[in-house]
Amino acid sequence: MQHARLALPALLALLALLAALLPGAAAADILMLTPFGSRSVRGLFGALTEGLTARGHAVTLLTSGEAPCPHANVTHVRAPHSSLDQMDLFEVRRDAAAFRLWLRALPSVARRLYEDPAVMALWRRRHHFDAIIINSAANEMAFPFLLGVSAPFITLAPAGTEPLQLSYLGNMVSPAALPSVVVPYHDTLSLWERLVNTLATGVLRAYFWRSVGRPLTAALRDTFPDLPDPHQVYPRQALALINRHHLLDGALPLLPNQVEVGCLACRPAHTQALPQDVSAWLEGAGESGVVYFSLGSFQDSSTIPQEYLDILVNAFGQLPHRFLLKLSGHTRKLPSNVRVFEWLPQQDVLGHPSVRAFVTHCGKHSAAESIYHGVPMVGLPITFDQPRTCARLARRGEGVVLQWEALTVEGVIKAVKEVTENQRYSERVKAVSARLKAQKETAMERAVWWIEYVTKYDDSFLKFSGKDLSLGQYLLLDVLAILLCVMLLTAAVVFLLCRLLYRRLWLRLWPWGGGKTKAE
Repeated sequence: MQHARLALPALLALLALLAALLPGAAAADILMLTPFGSRSVRGLFGALTEGLTARGHAVTLLTSGEAPCPHANVTHVRAPHSSLDQMDLFEVRRDAAAFRLWLRALPSVARRLYEDPAVMALWRRRHHFDAIIINSAANEMAFPFLLGVSAPFITLAPAGTEPLQLSYLGNMVSPAALPSVVVPYHDTLSLWERLVNTLATGVLRAYFWRSVGRPLTAALRDTFPDLPDPHQVYPRQALALINRHHLLDGALPLLPNQVEVGCLACRPAHTQALPQDVSAWLEGAGESGVVYFSLGSFQDSSTIPQEYLDILVNAFGQLPHRFLLKLSGHTRKLPSNVRVFEWLPQQDVLGHPSVRAFVTHCGKHSAAESIYHGVPMVGLPITFDQPRTCARLARRGEGVVLQWEALTVEGVIKAVKEVTENQRYSERVKAVSARLKAQKETAMERAVWWIEYVTKYDDSFLKFSGKDLSLGQYLLLDVLAILLCVMLLTAAVVFLLCRLLYRRLWLRLWPWGGGKTKAE
C-alpha cells in the first residue's frame, strides 16, 4: 500500500508529460480558488486538480487546510485559516445561530486573507493565468482575483444545484420543480412543498445578500475599492461546473455553459489496495456481508454525541452483519462484529463485493460514491444539503432515512434490515450505477474538456441572452401588464360603444323599451 502511494505522484507526472506531448493538448496555467471550504470541498477541488494535471496543465491552488497530493505541476498556496474544519455540524443542527456566527465571521476572514503576503503575491500574478476557477459556495472573497482580468471565469458548485446560482446565467428554474438547498425535498413537490420551497428560495436569496454579499463586499472594498457586488460578478461566468448528475438528482434544464460534473471524484474500486486488516475483515464476512459506517470528512467523528454513538453501536451488535466504522478517538468496548478504523479508503470499501449497505450522513460525495458503487444507504442527515439528498434517495428507493433526534436501537436495526433484506433497494442503486458507468465520458473528462474549451475558444457562443433580463422581464410581467392594459382599454371602448348605441339607436327606435311613458 505504501509503495502504491509513493508511485502515484510519479504516475501522474508521467501521464501529464504524455498528455502534454499529444496534439491539441496545449497546456494552460489555471488558478483554482477555494479559500473558504471544508475538507470535502477541498477533496473535490483536489480531484479536479489531478484531472487537469493529468492533461498536462499547470494548476495553482489556493485553499484552506492541507495541500493536495504533491505534483510537479501543482503550486499550493494555503489560505491563513481553516475555520470550517472546526465546525461541528451537530451544533449547527441543534441551533442555526451557530452557523450564523460563521457567516458573520466571513468579513474578518476575507480581510485576513488579503493580509497574507503569499496571497497578495498570488493576487498580483492573477493576469498570468489562462483561466480562474472559483468555488461558488461562500467564496465571494476570491472575487478580487477577477479585477481587470480577461481570462475565463469558471465556477465549481460543490453543493450541486441551487436556484440562485443557476439564475445568475439566466436559467431561472421554477421553484415548483427545483428544491432549494435548504429544504429536505425531492424534485417532485406537493402543493405545500412548492409553497415552502418558493418562500425558502426567495428568503435565501435575500438572506445571502444581507448576510454574505453586502458585508463581504464592504469589507473587501477597504483594500479593493473598485470591487463590484457579487450579483454583478456571477453573471460574468464563462462556465459553471455543477456537482450534480441527472441520474442522482433528477433531470433539469441547463444552459450550454452549465455543465453537470456529478461523480467527479468517483472511480472504480481498487479492492486489492485495501489495508490488509480491512481486507481480511471484509473477505471473512460470509453471506451476511458488511455494513459500512462513515459521516464523511467534514464532521469530526470524535465529536459525535455519545448517546447517538451508543445507540448505533448497540444496534450494530445485534445484527448478523460485520460492521466497518470510520471513527476517530473511539476507545469504548465494541461488539465482536464491529471494527473501527480512523481512516478508510471509502471508494475501495464501497466497491468491495462484501459490502451490503452504507450508513451515511448523505453528504454530496458520499451519496454519489455509494450509488456509483451500487450500495444502498441508511441516511442520517445532519445539516446543510444533506436532508435534501436524503429526501431524494428515500423517494427514489435508494435507501431509508432516520433522524438523529428520533434514533433508537430498534429503529436502526429495522432500517439496516430493510435495505439489506429488501432487494428493491439493491436493484435500484445497481440500476443507477450501471447507467452512470455507461455514460460516454466520465465527469472528470467532461469537466476538463469544458475547461479546455472555454480557455481556448472563450464563451462567445455559450451565453444566454436571458441573463440580462430582470425577473419581471423573464416572467413577461411587463408584457402581461401591457396585454392587460390593452384588454382593459378594449373592454372600456366596447362598453362605451355599446352604451352609445343603446342610447342613440335603441331608445329612438323603441322608445317604449326604456324610460317612462308620457302617461306615467
